[in-house]
Amino acid sequence: MALKVPRCVKCVSPCELKTLPSVEAVDGSLKLTVLDMPMFACAKNHKVPVHRDFMLWLIQEIRAREGQLAAGKEEGMIFKKHLCGDCGKELASKSERRQAFPYELKYEELAPFKVEVDMPIYKCTACGKEQIRSTKELHGHVAQAVVGINDSAGFPHSG
Repeated sequence: MALKVPRCVKCVSPCELKTLPSVEAVDGSLKLTVLDMPMFACAKNHKVPVHRDFMLWLIQEIRAREGQLAAGKEEGMIFKKHLCGDCGKELASKSERRQAFPYELKYEELAPFKVEVDMPIYKCTACGKEQIRSTKELHGHVAQAVVGINDSAGFPHSG
C-alpha cells in the first residue's frame, strides 16, 4: 500500500516525508524513546504522522513485544506483590537500575526506525534474576507514553 502524501492540516501546503531524529515521553515507570520516526512535515515545519492509524499501530507493536522481556508476575488486588518470573520468590522492593530495550520497527514500505522501552530492573531476592516488575505494568503505560510521543513530536490530536 502506497502512502498518500497529505497537505498540511494547518496551512494546507504540501507535505513531504521526513524523519524525526529523536522524541521521548515518560509515563509512570516507562520511558519511551522513538528514533528516526517517519512523519510528514510541510515547509513551515507543521508535522503529522505518516498515517492516521500510525500511533495506534505503534501502541500495538510495542505491546506485541512485551513477552520478549524478562518479567516478574504481579499478585494481589489491593496489596500488590511482584514475584520472580522464574522461581516465584519476591522481587526486591527497589529497582537496581534502569535498562533500555531497543526494537527495530518498520511501518509499511518506509525505512525502519527504532523504539527504546526503558524500565526499572528488579532483582529476585532468591535466584538473583534481573527483570522488570511485570508485563502488566509495562502494558498499562504504553498507550499514555505514545500519547506523550505524539505531543512531543508536535503532531495534532485526532478525534
